[in-house]
Amino acid sequence: MKRGSQNNRLISRARASDGSVSIFLITALSFVFLFVAVFIDYARIAAMKVQSERLARASVRSVMSSYDPELQQQYGLYAFGDSSGDLIMGKTLNASLSPGNRGDAFNLLPMELDSSGLMLERPLGKYEIFNRQIIEDMKYKAPIDFTLELVNKFKPMSQSMKETSNTVDVLKKLRKLYDEREEALDEMLAKQRKAGKSAEALSKLIMDPPGSSIVDTDLGGSIRTAADAAAQYNDYVAKSEEDAARPPDEEKQYTDLIQSYLAGVSSLSSSISRQAEKARKEHDKLLKEAKERWEKARKINEEMKQVIKDAENRSGTEGYDKVTSMNTPGSDGSSVGDAEMIRSIRQQAEKLIHSDDLMNGLNREIEAQKNMWISVDSKISELLSSMGSSSMKGSTIRASSSLQDYLRKYSMAGSDNVLDRQLAMLEQFRSSDKERKETEKKARMKLKEASKAIDAISRSGGQGSEVMKQFQELQRYYEESLAFNEGQGGAGGAPMKGASLGNDPYEAGKTSMNEMDSAYGSMGNMLEGIRDELYQNEYAVHYFQHFDMTKVDEIIANPSSVSGEFAVGNQEVEYILYGFHNPAGNVAAAYAEVFASRLAIRTMEGFVENSKMGNPLLILAAAILYGIEKAIEDMIQLGKTGSVQLSKYIPVEITYRDHLRMFLFIHSNNEKKMSRMLALIRLNTGVNPAERGTYASGEIVTGMRLWFLPGAAKALGTVFSSSTDRVEGNRYMVTRKADFSY
Repeated sequence: MKRGSQNNRLISRARASDGSVSIFLITALSFVFLFVAVFIDYARIAAMKVQSERLARASVRSVMSSYDPELQQQYGLYAFGDSSGDLIMGKTLNASLSPGNRGDAFNLLPMELDSSGLMLERPLGKYEIFNRQIIEDMKYKAPIDFTLELVNKFKPMSQSMKETSNTVDVLKKLRKLYDEREEALDEMLAKQRKAGKSAEALSKLIMDPPGSSIVDTDLGGSIRTAADAAAQYNDYVAKSEEDAARPPDEEKQYTDLIQSYLAGVSSLSSSISRQAEKARKEHDKLLKEAKERWEKARKINEEMKQVIKDAENRSGTEGYDKVTSMNTPGSDGSSVGDAEMIRSIRQQAEKLIHSDDLMNGLNREIEAQKNMWISVDSKISELLSSMGSSSMKGSTIRASSSLQDYLRKYSMAGSDNVLDRQLAMLEQFRSSDKERKETEKKARMKLKEASKAIDAISRSGGQGSEVMKQFQELQRYYEESLAFNEGQGGAGGAPMKGASLGNDPYEAGKTSMNEMDSAYGSMGNMLEGIRDELYQNEYAVHYFQHFDMTKVDEIIANPSSVSGEFAVGNQEVEYILYGFHNPAGNVAAAYAEVFASRLAIRTMEGFVENSKMGNPLLILAAAILYGIEKAIEDMIQLGKTGSVQLSKYIPVEITYRDHLRMFLFIHSNNEKKMSRMLALIRLNTGVNPAERGTYASGEIVTGMRLWFLPGAAKALGTVFSSSTDRVEGNRYMVTRKADFSY
């Protein structure tokens, strides 16, 4: 009995123990299941996040794959087309989330699209975006083409062009100063000569003709001169004494003759006094003015010395040295032309300076004339004091002799004339001036020929035609682009002007050299560091059409018969460069600027060709004449073939397009250039770049039903989820953004 009871107790304990184990196991399994269930959903959530990220990116990429094909093919640009971005995005998301047609499929991630949104930003019409796409397109082509096709052609003559620019600059300044100085000296001599001639009338009142003695004559003759009065004086004294000796009651015999003589002497004395006073005033005024002209000439002479001194330190030519020193692929570093010879011409400028001895001698002669006149004036005063006295004859001879000496030096032609000798000395110094003036005259005539061609182009183009309507539409697009980029591009402003030839060959020559300074300066800067401007300029000449220069001869010959040749599509690069909103303005400006560049290069050749002429100003005139003549020939050649030999020293062809590439660097105004390109793109494609985005920002919200314990998952979600994710009921919501830029 005891053993049975004991067994029963053991069995009861075992059963109780099994129950405890079961409860423990059930509890443990529950926790394990809960833990596993939560992590199953968490794994699904993690996978959902990755899938949502991929969906967002894929949908935005799908949207941006719909770029405008015309912009890409024609201009190498990327911008969203005219499709609906939201529609493309929605179709992509729906197709990606579709479960398919299989009924037995098990969908581990039954994701659903809750919402989606798309924003298109950063329009192509913004300078920053447009410029970035230009750089991306041209980053390999532009530096290589720029170096091989442009820099390497101009590099060999960089030092010769530098010396030409410096020489033209200094000699042009000296020529102007030289002519002003010589004009002042001519005026100085003219003033002195006029002062001298003012004494001629006085000489005729004193003794005419002059002589060294006066022969006595009887009363009754005319009294035109002091010599006449002196000649009759002794007879006047004799007759006066004879009449005075007569008794009071006896009639005087010579009263009328005596009265007539005295009246004549008095009248003559008044005339001499008036003429002397007039001559005195003339001398004071004219010799003072002569001294002023001398002082002006002296200052100009000193200014010329300073110009020569400053010539070797001229700024603005650093670009030539940069181009020379840079190592560029395909260049052998050779140099052409004759830089040393051109420099030696500039160093001859000292020949144009008057020596201090010469200038001081001219000044001393003014003082000598002034002093000599004072002496003459003193003799005349002495004569006036002696009128009607016995000393009149001697004072007349002395006054006349003094006047004649003065007139021989300062009025009469002859070897004694000081002013003639001075003029002859100056004319000897100016021996080349006549030939220079003739050369300048020829240069003006040749320059006028070139100007007529430019005027003919300017008058053509069909104002008021359909072509003009194109330009008016283009102008509207351009102004809208500027307004769209307000604060970056600034106001529209006036179009860029090309080189102005004018009527002065020296101004045309200097302008052409300034253009060349700018061209080499720009090339040098580009070689030091590639800049946005290089990409923009090369983009312009690669993607836009330039004018066909082989048509220019026909236009010049018949300016009123052409119109279609000036359509916008035929001169896009010229428009980008200058910005005239009329048919002929851009082509005329380009033609003038090509001529100016040819003039600069040919003037360099002209210095070498005419270096033996001696006078530096004559060499300058001849070099510019040579430059104008050869530049005209170049323009004819360019009109026939579209290209021309760069220089007689560099037998390589340079095209009209190459010239435009160079001018784009000279006229640096990047914002306006970009607005003109954008306006052309809009005109040619009908696409407004300001309305086409290049950057897409998309957002999608996806949801997925949770399988296990939404409450626990929600609690865990607060720990593991990002702030954009959330739990709504038994659904887990994920928000993802994606961006894409061309």
